[in-house]
Amino acid sequence: MSSRERELFNPLFSPHNRREFMKRAGAVGLSGAALSAFLEACGGTTAGGTTPTVNMAGPIDLPTLISRAKTEGKMQAIGIPPEWADYKDILAGYTKNYGVPVEYKVEAEYSSAQELVVFKNSKTRAHGDIGDVGFKFGPQAVQQGLVTPYKHSRWNDIDASLKDPDGNWCTEYYGAQAFVINTDKVKKPPTSFADLLSNSYKNMVGIDGDPRQANDAFIAVYSAALANGGSLDNIQPGIDFFAKLKKNGNFTVARSSIANVSKGEVAIAVMWDYLGLGFRDSLNGKPNLSVVIPSDGSLAGPYVSIVNKTAPDPFAARLWIEYIFSDEGQLFYLTGYAHPARYQALVSQNKVPAALAAKLPPASQYANIKFPSISQLTAASTIVTNNWGSQVLGA
Repeated sequence: MSSRERELFNPLFSPHNRREFMKRAGAVGLSGAALSAFLEACGGTTAGGTTPTVNMAGPIDLPTLISRAKTEGKMQAIGIPPEWADYKDILAGYTKNYGVPVEYKVEAEYSSAQELVVFKNSKTRAHGDIGDVGFKFGPQAVQQGLVTPYKHSRWNDIDASLKDPDGNWCTEYYGAQAFVINTDKVKKPPTSFADLLSNSYKNMVGIDGDPRQANDAFIAVYSAALANGGSLDNIQPGIDFFAKLKKNGNFTVARSSIANVSKGEVAIAVMWDYLGLGFRDSLNGKPNLSVVIPSDGSLAGPYVSIVNKTAPDPFAARLWIEYIFSDEGQLFYLTGYAHPARYQALVSQNKVPAALAAKLPPASQYANIKFPSISQLTAASTIVTNNWGSQVLGA
């Protein structure tokens, strides 16, 4: 602690009762949240005794987390929709296992950008403990000073490219680009981007919207680049591929919605695997769908967990992080067809139930999935914005 900090905080630690302690804390300009963080970091004393030092950057042992989270009495979830990636079971499992209720209202449906706004507003009125945001929003949250680091107990299971080295964010699940195939219409399903050029697929191949606006469609073009001599630093071959696909008459501008896939208007959709698997279950054989990871190129789209720097329930927040990265939490993501970040670890330890594994593409298909960096995504997006209209759509 610096001399200036000692000058600021020393008056707090002279003998006093609880009321005098809080009065002195207010006098030096400490909010309740800031005071709690200071005491946890320093093992400070109060009239009630000494608070043992806890490394809030983690990992923290489960008994401590559970005890402190129960004392806090709740966990506030932002951007955690129950219907997405089986969060319904994850939310229920958290409360069932630890006895800590979860609070969320309309904020469950917030976008990543809206979640960061909640964290920003929390600086003046503490609200919101944890969030689930798109990959590029993790670094943005760090840049804006909105998050606090926590390295959970399964940290080493997560690839370095999927987490912040300082623990400020970590991927909990991702989607991978796949072919979602209406096999009632397509009798010989493709297994690679190269196959999509076959004369058998006239007006059958579609993506999930305009890649200049829709992330799913953008990653489809990026995946095609990998399959056609491009790289994470060169998306242009993907644009060239779709231009060729359109020239051959195989590409349709119809969006790969569940309605269009079921009607066969988009008989071969290039889109997130978890969406396709969800379509498959929803349609229940009417028509039959097959979901295949292309063998020559597929990119992933991760979502990352973050802890609010001014979380009103900091231990409940960290307990949530431990839970979603536990075997149970990760398998719930898989039940919702989102690809858990610890998937390879679960497979290697034979922890994926056979009935669940039977509903998924083989694990071997995911071996070569690529994860672009934030800078690579930004550069690739600029190229697609500049070239898609003129080179693919002719407009």
